[in-house]
Amino acid sequence: MFLIVGNAIRMDCEWTKIYERLVPLKCSYDERTRTYKGKLKVIGRIAGQMISLIYALLKKDWEALAATPPGKEPPEPTIYDPVLHHSHREGGYRSQKPREHRGRIIQLPQPQR
Repeated sequence: MFLIVGNAIRMDCEWTKIYERLVPLKCSYDERTRTYKGKLKVIGRIAGQMISLIYALLKKDWEALAATPPGKEPPEPTIYDPVLHHSHREGGYRSQKPREHRGRIIQLPQPQR
């Protein structure tokens, strides 16, 4: 993953923008060398984000394959969409699953004395 992140931050993509945004925030600046120290923790964070993305895509594909009846053609794999990723980062994420009502408080019966 370290090598994948290293190649990704050299390309002009969303990962490069995240890296450039996080380096000044997470790394200390060395006045003598005029560089940032501790860039590996930013690389580690981006690697974690990539792993989360890979897991989410694989899980979505697995759920689609599990829902496919036997003998039917399986659906195409989900591909990373930079436009969709950017809209999710801007707060435009809407879950495809129906929402459960988690805010309900269940009152347990009081013990008899």
